[in-house]
Amino acid sequence: KAVNQSIGRAIRHKGDYAAIVLVDARYAERRIQRKLPTWISKHMQPAGPAATFGQKLVQFFRKQAQ
Repeated sequence: KAVNQSIGRAIRHKGDYAAIVLVDARYAERRIQRKLPTWISKHMQPAGPAATFGQKLVQFFRKQAQ
C-alpha cells in the first residue's frame, strides 16, 4: 500500500509523467507485481545494466518533453 501511495504522489494530474524506480529485487517477481495497480504493473520494465538504465531514463524524459 505504501508503494502505491508513493507512486501516486509522483503522478497527480493527467499530463504528469514520472520515472518510478523500484530498486528492490522483489518487484521483479510476478507475485509482487500482481499486488500493484494494473496501470503501474503493465508499464514495468526490467532495468538491465546501469548504463542501459540511464539511457532508458534519458529517452523516456526526452520523449515526454516533446
